[in-house]
Amino acid sequence: MKKRPIHISLDILKQGFPAISKAIGLYLAEGGAFCMERQGHESGVIFEISNGSKKVEARLSWSNIIDGQTERAWNDTQEATEYGATAIAIVLLHYLSDYTVIERSFKGTGFDYWLGTGEYDENLVPFVQRKARLEISGIWKANFRNSLKKRLKQKIKQVEKANYSDVPIVIVVVDFGAPKAKVHGIW
Repeated sequence: MKKRPIHISLDILKQGFPAISKAIGLYLAEGGAFCMERQGHESGVIFEISNGSKKVEARLSWSNIIDGQTERAWNDTQEATEYGATAIAIVLLHYLSDYTVIERSFKGTGFDYWLGTGEYDENLVPFVQRKARLEISGIWKANFRNSLKKRLKQKIKQVEKANYSDVPIVIVVVDFGAPKAKVHGIW
């Protein structure tokens, strides 16, 4: 018997996370919804997540209305892909792991966010231990030259160059065309 897909929603971003304000969460959720709809997917689409040996199907939903104004605002698909992939990655980690984003990383570190585990009070976040590094990448529509597997390998090399070799790496690469994601460092 095939397992039923788990339900994940971009709308959870609108509540905020330790490193994502409610306003940024709203922005990211809209970017993720735009990317999905521009690729022809509707809310409730089945989204495949794999780590190479394990696959999970998720029913991805959102409530954002993607109208003409929204499309004009997100017209730069390269930027939309970056923010949309960030939305998907944060939501996937929320539903599929104990990790959550606790701090935005600086440019030049080779990764996007610091991850922590557990429940957080907004006033205690500065004292939370950094448990892992998160790198996120998005692909508008994967093809032979720009595959999830190839991008994941590139991102692993990129993050391994950073001076934090004792801290685990989590990488999420999202393909909006499929739609699916490859993850490294969870499960």
